[in-house]
Amino acid sequence: MTLRRSLGSIAVLALTILLLALIAYRVTGNVTPLLTVKSGSMKPALMVGDVILIEPVKPEDLKVGDVVVFRNPWTGALVVHRIVRITEEGVYTKGDANPAIDPWSPIPSTSIVGRWTGIKIPYWLGVGYLSLFLSGEIYRPYGPLILVLLVAANLVLMLRDVIRSGGGSKDESCGGESSRGSDEGSQSG
Repeated sequence: MTLRRSLGSIAVLALTILLLALIAYRVTGNVTPLLTVKSGSMKPALMVGDVILIEPVKPEDLKVGDVVVFRNPWTGALVVHRIVRITEEGVYTKGDANPAIDPWSPIPSTSIVGRWTGIKIPYWLGVGYLSLFLSGEIYRPYGPLILVLLVAANLVLMLRDVIRSGGGSKDESCGGESSRGSDEGSQSG
């Protein structure tokens, strides 16, 4: 049973470290290869809550029809849209469900973060919605609050396990002596 606890503690610690690393990665402005779609502008190819896998791409490798992730030049927010035209100034993009080319086009190649690989985790599995909830994109502020509480609870539980395992051998030896003493007392009386 102690092996199970140790493996469980290691798993919780690893997941907590991974979560904190992803949060730090995101706070610094970097983009992870997995990205959750936040709007319906790419319907029907991509739905709100789909998690897409993106890859880095060189400007010379871009072609019309590619779905790219880029930083909106006006707001800095990440956008997932399709390339409809390529010029020397940059690429012109449009959401599949939008009636017109994006007003901020052309997008300079320096703003392009990556290209969608075609691989996605569908919205109906709920992973993307969970990501949107925990990051505060939907139902703000409950998701981030729950995330902070879960991380804090995990840290408290790990600390408790560390304290118990560090003092476990001392408690067992003291407990063993005190139980013998009580047995001897009950026999003599």
